[in-house]
Amino acid sequence: MQTLNHNLRLRTPLLSLTFSIFLPFARSISHSAYASTTFIPPTHLHLSPAHDCAGTPAMMNAAAVSSSGLRRSPRSTRTSPYFSLQETRRSAASASGGDDVASVRGDGVTKKMIVKGSSDTKSEPANTSQTKKRSSPSPKKTKRKTKKSPSKNKAKKAKTKSSTSATTAVERTRSFEPVWWGNVLTADADLRHPHAAGIPTPAPSKAQKEPLPPVHTLILGTHPSIASLDKNQMYGHPMNAFWYIAGDALGFRRSAAISPKTGKPYVYFHDHLRHDNDKILEYPRQLEQMVRKGFAIWDIIAECEREGSLDTDIEMEVANPIRTFCEGELNDIGSENLSIKRIVIANGTTGAKFFMKHFSEWFVDGKLYAAPDEISQRALKTAMNKAKKANVSLEEDMRNGRLIEVVCLPSVSPAAAKFTYLEKRDAWDKGCYGPGLADYEEWNRSMKEAMKLTTPSKQTKPKSPRKSVTPSPKKPSIRLLSSDLAAIAPENEWVDLKVPAKELRPSATLTNGQCFNWLVVDVEQPAESDDSANSTPQKEQQQSAWGTHDAQEWVGPLQNRVISIRETRTSTEYRVLYGPTAEVKEDLQSYFRLETPLAPLYEEWSKADVRLAKIANAIPGVRILRQDPLECMFSFICSSNNNIPRIAKMLSSFRETYGTFMMELPTRQEGGDSGAVPIYSFPTLSSLADATEDELRGMGLGYRAKYIIETRDLLNKCGGNDFLLSLRTQQDAETVQEELIKFSGIGRKVADCIALFSLDSDDAIPVDVHVQHIASRDYDPTVLGEAKSLTPTIYKRVGDLFRDRFDSYPGWAHSLLFVAELPSFRGVLPADVVKEMDDWKEHEQMKKQEKKEESKKAAKTK
Repeated sequence: MQTLNHNLRLRTPLLSLTFSIFLPFARSISHSAYASTTFIPPTHLHLSPAHDCAGTPAMMNAAAVSSSGLRRSPRSTRTSPYFSLQETRRSAASASGGDDVASVRGDGVTKKMIVKGSSDTKSEPANTSQTKKRSSPSPKKTKRKTKKSPSKNKAKKAKTKSSTSATTAVERTRSFEPVWWGNVLTADADLRHPHAAGIPTPAPSKAQKEPLPPVHTLILGTHPSIASLDKNQMYGHPMNAFWYIAGDALGFRRSAAISPKTGKPYVYFHDHLRHDNDKILEYPRQLEQMVRKGFAIWDIIAECEREGSLDTDIEMEVANPIRTFCEGELNDIGSENLSIKRIVIANGTTGAKFFMKHFSEWFVDGKLYAAPDEISQRALKTAMNKAKKANVSLEEDMRNGRLIEVVCLPSVSPAAAKFTYLEKRDAWDKGCYGPGLADYEEWNRSMKEAMKLTTPSKQTKPKSPRKSVTPSPKKPSIRLLSSDLAAIAPENEWVDLKVPAKELRPSATLTNGQCFNWLVVDVEQPAESDDSANSTPQKEQQQSAWGTHDAQEWVGPLQNRVISIRETRTSTEYRVLYGPTAEVKEDLQSYFRLETPLAPLYEEWSKADVRLAKIANAIPGVRILRQDPLECMFSFICSSNNNIPRIAKMLSSFRETYGTFMMELPTRQEGGDSGAVPIYSFPTLSSLADATEDELRGMGLGYRAKYIIETRDLLNKCGGNDFLLSLRTQQDAETVQEELIKFSGIGRKVADCIALFSLDSDDAIPVDVHVQHIASRDYDPTVLGEAKSLTPTIYKRVGDLFRDRFDSYPGWAHSLLFVAELPSFRGVLPADVVKEMDDWKEHEQMKKQEKKEESKKAAKTK
């Protein structure tokens, strides 16, 4: 009989097929009593007991896995070859508190899972129809499923359908705030990032003086994992490669790379890390190392629903305002603090898909391009194709470094096992840390060059390097004396502009930050005019960021002349030290915009704002200048991420290299030695024709050098000075702003500064954090309390608060209120106004502190 069966099976294909199909099935029926206790359905790890025979202990044990605290997604059942399987079992045992082991086949991969030994686990009702579909398939069918596992999309649909039976709750989670040096190293406790708690708070004076690089690289994860959220750390999973790679590049070590549960090293990292245990840093210190080198970290997704930690499980997501961040308009970061050259996607092609989904228009606008490496080109191909269809030409801008490069790197997630640690580190060194650190070193060199340019001469008393970079205005390294200037061109006498004090006060107009070309002159003795006989001595003057608000005399280049300006008690006088004397009065009247009567405007504004009325009585004569547009444009490009002494030094070097020499002014150095300071005219576009970025960097302009060159080139294409002067005829301030922000290095605030201070755009309102505070305190608290970031919408909203209140020349009224906020003017303000300022500031600080405490309590409760 056995021989007959054997012959039939060999000779009859039909019989052979029949036996092969039904024989295993018959055997499974005969052993059905045991099948339910030894088999857990494939691809479905989180089943409740109702999916199988009720009361079967093994299945109830398997159900206990999903209720034991293991927060795993149904699709996260694949095991990475770089995960220790033994450690996985022990972690599961620790979480569940049991010791039984069930053999599970999930997604075609055989694994061991720890299940709780208790048999009284409570279960939830399940869909019985799914039980029928998943009941004990034949071995042959199981084999086919192993070979042909469902696609990700199908798996996602299957997971969605079975969500009623899964015990892991789907949570809506939020990402962390962006991390950069502005909120990690700040002295303001209200602005500090919650993750920077372990970093000592610098003294306010030190925080203001410490130069820090503009952010050049933004690293984007997709969304924090469960482990990261639980630890309140970015990339917090102990097996995530991010901080190990960062430490290898930046000179620290994340940890000992030893499992705290097993006591064994993580073989994936341990033997490959570059630094020893003495280089281990706590998480806040790791952040500090990152941001000090100009790196920033954030996530693509702000909030989403996700079961588990896999990026592929993210649903109902909302993206973070990454473009707003890169443009410097988020949380008042300011474009001057940013020079984003690359965006690094940290989670491979999956992260790239989310980035393209929410920011493809950024590519179409011609602002982004994919890095040339194979992964980036493949992952970002769709977005680049959209840009090409929109006829966006990127080649020239890519060559000139005008665009932001998007780099897609191998994922640092522990679930990404396609690459070894060494392969990941090599890719990150080439695509992220290598070029990023090169940018930092370049900035560092430019800073050192700037320090060399500001080093005092040998006969000067030695000073510390920091003091030489930003000399104290109370003890300048050089001084200009009125008695020395009086000997220059004595034939040119002082000429009275015949403008009343209520119409013009140079002490409040030349020192409020709208220009950078005037030097304060020390008045040793009373000037010739009787009106100035009772002027305040120089030694008693109060200091402001832009000089002295109650100085009496200034000297500086204006077009093709060098002019001295002197403020008397009743008027303003001028004297020409160099250049033609014809039509000087007319040019100064145009420069100070004296054709616009100021007293009626003060009266009109005072009726619209009671507080401004008090300020107007204390600070008269604050006017807006009509500067040369080209000089104003390049000056405010240089003002980004800078302090006043450095701005003045940069512009002085800029004039000296590309401008025209006019004269030398005699100076007195510390110790009594005499010297001279050369005065040059401001460069023209033609004199800048041969300027190079390297030359400008050598003069200390740093990353701003690129902006100067790019703006010069685009301005030449647009028509040069004629184009800028044509904007003076444009009545709409918003249109002028939109035209100016097309130029490199010019954001909305800088554009409005140029428009207001040189283009007669009197409705332009330059908005920064100080102006936002004024608007919140005096007009609308919600612009600060409800909207922390200066998005384009909020920026316009703050400006509209001034435009709606002041019908005439709102930009001028805004500047008067801004001047009143400067520390040096506090002494002339009424006491009740000063008290209002201080009380409001204290109140806001208390509100922020209370909100912070509430957030901490909420986090602890959660």
